[in-house]
Amino acid sequence: MISRHALAAGITVSAALFLGACTASDDTSTTETTAAEATAGATTAAPAETTTAAETTADRRDGGDPVFAAIDAVLAQHSDGIIIDIDREDDRDTYDIDVVVGAEVIELEVDADGTVREDEREDEDDDVAKAQAATVTAAEAIGEALDQHTDGFLDEAELDEDDGVLRWKVELDDADRNDLVELELPAN
Repeated sequence: MISRHALAAGITVSAALFLGACTASDDTSTTETTAAEATAGATTAAPAETTTAAETTADRRDGGDPVFAAIDAVLAQHSDGIIIDIDREDDRDTYDIDVVVGAEVIELEVDADGTVREDEREDEDDDVAKAQAATVTAAEAIGEALDQHTDGFLDEAELDEDDGVLRWKVELDDADRNDLVELELPAN
């Protein structure tokens, strides 16, 4: 089974290679781009209208918010997991992350160095159902929020359902950890 992250990376690489092949130019020289370069954003930037969420999230991963390293650490241990909640501690770059694996919600604490510790496991039918219904991952929702507010850093992201509508509630802080903005993004 291919993980959502692997699928997103594959789509990003394919889109970058396709866009590179379609670019018209009077220059007769050619430039080869490896898959790693395409994933890292080393290709010529496409116009803003054609930039995908996966491409912009990849850009933020390279030099941005440390939450993406925490997400990667969790998914490395729980490759079939679906993250439903991320909360950065106020005084350090440690994250409390809830991930749905099977029919359980596993509460984890992730340090800045990628150390993952399990706090608790619970059977939460509502959280499992929300996770299975969501088509937008936590990383994609956070990436979208950070694309809208490039000076922000994740404070909290939560998969929530209000009036039958599934959404990501994302709170961003500024560099000094002061509240910046709260956003609601579609989870489907």
